[in-house]
Amino acid sequence: MTGNEHFSTRELLEALTTKTRPWYAPWRALPPFDPDTFAADIERLVRFYQARGYYEAKVSYDLEVDKTEAHVIANVAISEGEPVTVAQISFEISDRPELMAELNTLRHELPLTEGMVFTEENYQRAEAKIKEFFLDQGRARVKVERKAEVIRDKHEARVSYNVEAGPPTVFGETKVEGLKDVAAEIGTRELTYKAGEPFSSKALTESRKNLLGLELFSEIRFVPLESVGDPTVAPIELRVEEKPPREVKVGIGYGTEDQLRAQARWKHNNWLGGGRQLEVGAKASFIAREANISFLQPHFFGRENRFSVILGPQQFDEPGYFLNAMRLQPRLERKFSESLTGFLGYRVEYDQLKDVPPATIQALREFRREGLLSGLSLGFLWNTANDSLNPTSGWTVSFLTEEVGGPLGGRFDFYKLQGEAKWYYPLVFKTVFASRLKLGFAEPFDGSREVPLFERFFAGGSTSVRGFGRRRLGPLSASDDPIGGRSLIEGALELRRQFTQEIGGALFLDFGQVSVRSFDVPVDDLKFAAGFGIRYTTPVGPVRLDVGFPFQPPKKDRSWQIHFSIGQFF
Repeated sequence: MTGNEHFSTRELLEALTTKTRPWYAPWRALPPFDPDTFAADIERLVRFYQARGYYEAKVSYDLEVDKTEAHVIANVAISEGEPVTVAQISFEISDRPELMAELNTLRHELPLTEGMVFTEENYQRAEAKIKEFFLDQGRARVKVERKAEVIRDKHEARVSYNVEAGPPTVFGETKVEGLKDVAAEIGTRELTYKAGEPFSSKALTESRKNLLGLELFSEIRFVPLESVGDPTVAPIELRVEEKPPREVKVGIGYGTEDQLRAQARWKHNNWLGGGRQLEVGAKASFIAREANISFLQPHFFGRENRFSVILGPQQFDEPGYFLNAMRLQPRLERKFSESLTGFLGYRVEYDQLKDVPPATIQALREFRREGLLSGLSLGFLWNTANDSLNPTSGWTVSFLTEEVGGPLGGRFDFYKLQGEAKWYYPLVFKTVFASRLKLGFAEPFDGSREVPLFERFFAGGSTSVRGFGRRRLGPLSASDDPIGGRSLIEGALELRRQFTQEIGGALFLDFGQVSVRSFDVPVDDLKFAAGFGIRYTTPVGPVRLDVGFPFQPPKKDRSWQIHFSIGQFF
């Protein structure tokens, strides 16, 4: 294709029904060429441009026929023309003119604003935004009509939205449709509203999230119904479609640190009824191996509480030691709000260290190869990020405090404090500025002289300070093995740019350091690394390839590191 300046060839090809053979499957036969389908595709391209504000776009083509090979090559030429921009947006409320001032406050938050290119997507999204605005004000009967006048010779569009707000409404009774094996009370107990409370689309959204979290339904819809004789009451019909309660998942992957990794799990999402979840799983890589049985009880003495237990063995093959552990970990979570979650946890485990170099043992003031660990933890997560897999706006703050030993028993006595903040801010041209800062402190007590090796802080690697190898940033023993420390600081600044729907890139500056002393933030000895990365978006998060260059690499280490993994670093 030629002439397409504002949209990539990849985007345009995805809009076509006519497809060529994929480059990665040369063994496949070339698909047949259908002239009628191709002619319809040319019209689709014209419609593609019109939907995005380019009403003067013209598409022409030339077909080259190779009779010897029986091939057809289509050369498509596009003249995009000048786009239509929004010249005016007007509002009208037919039945509640006193609400006009409130509606005008929404003007600058709409996805369609004056001066921007007129697209059908933003035109429709603005209508949905206006409707949601009134729904959140308790007006379940709101109706919105949109109208757009496109003046092609002036390349302008005049847009209007006419609103019928309707009366203030309250929730009526909720009826659940589509249930087969799941008990009705499992669905209704996840509702964040009650009959008689003011109607709110936010309450419906939160209820839907709660229901999705049960992993029992493949489809969830809330449908407000008409109320006979009383328009101020909005009965709700909850329409669900159940999915099989049992699921088996098998996965395989690769990362530059853990190399080949695999996992398998069996899960029952309604074990013994009540939405209880039971899972048996195992995963392994060149760094970590574990098998576990986990149990989750939702609605543990209240809708906002969840109780979980994990039991199973673990192995960690880290630089400088090999750890065998058997753990039991109960945990109670409470959801205080849509963005704030707190938890109280306990872990008891038996740990056994092997393959620890003598130089590492000598560097520590106290060393224990094995023993029982008993610890109580408390923490919270405050999350306003807009996406858990690939956030582009918002922030998160997390904090964890843990006491191990002392009155809780066991052979190890120490406490840890950890906090981390992340911030995401959208810039222009699909660019996001992301930043993070992490602090950690550990201190032995009750007669202990040192924090155990496997509980110390380490830095460096694909999820720490890129540019350094795994755990290679910080104190090293005489045999060049990481020994970790009691204080940690890590941070990152990153610019992320999305070039196409799937392909993105990043520039980053990471920093960090570890200190062997407690409550000693080593800001005067920070180590930095800069680099760039490539991202490929997938349903499970972006595939990430980062190349980092440390400003001062450790002796004998490379002056660059490649990190490959799945999921955003932060």
